[in-house]
Amino acid sequence: MRLHATALLLLAAMSTLWAQDDSQRLQVEQRVRLTARLIADSRTAQRIVSSGDREAIGHLDEGRVHHSLAEDRLARGDLSGARKAVDDAMRHIGMARRMVPDASARLDAARARHDQLAPSVERLLEAWRGRGVSAGDPGLLQADAEIAAARLAQQEGRYEDANRRLAVAERHILDGVNALLHAATLDYTARATTPAEALALELAQHQSLAELIPIALADLRPAPPAVALIERYQDASRGLRAQALQSRQHGDTAQALVHIRSATLNLQRALAAAGVITPAQAQTPP
Repeated sequence: MRLHATALLLLAAMSTLWAQDDSQRLQVEQRVRLTARLIADSRTAQRIVSSGDREAIGHLDEGRVHHSLAEDRLARGDLSGARKAVDDAMRHIGMARRMVPDASARLDAARARHDQLAPSVERLLEAWRGRGVSAGDPGLLQADAEIAAARLAQQEGRYEDANRRLAVAERHILDGVNALLHAATLDYTARATTPAEALALELAQHQSLAELIPIALADLRPAPPAVALIERYQDASRGLRAQALQSRQHGDTAQALVHIRSATLNLQRALAAAGVITPAQAQTPP
């Protein structure tokens, strides 16, 4: 009886191993068939070969070699070797395809990039203008020309060219404000004689700092933790500014000054987190 039970256990274990082996074989066979379809995709292969990209063509050839090796090892029952070979084949084919994307994929990617880049450059340009740059500044003129050329390219569907133009414009803009961003301090010299003038000055200074933040983010590229901190300071500043405007609307100029100065302090902290140091503003008495 004991021998009979042992034999049954052995049979069960062997059945489990055979089932696992069959499952692994099926998985490898599926991957080999998939790789064969990728290699047989004549449009993709033709696109890679026609591109003239020697590295991409080399990856395609390597994929074919590893696929043949996978088929051979699978036929000989070497599942482990077949799996490694087919994985290598898929890796090489995937690299070749990524190196030479099809036209529609490139267009979609360029269009998506343009949708992000164009408004960003426009905002940077407006912020630069808001800092009082001369209308005849060579960098400003060049940036305007590049943006105009980018708009034309976009209208004609030439998104990659438009993106190149926008990148050049962005560089001119960032170069234009670079001295400002890297100055040791940003000094405010205007002084007010009445509470109303003080509030107007504080609001203008607050707006000026708010416009610097997107430029600082684009040019100085702080680390993600710093970006998160900057966003928190910006949120706090927006809330305090809204309270300042509400206090002004109710005729409470003194409270409005308290709120807007706190809002500006949060913007100064945001800029400091980005790498731009500003002095504490002089507290003009109401």
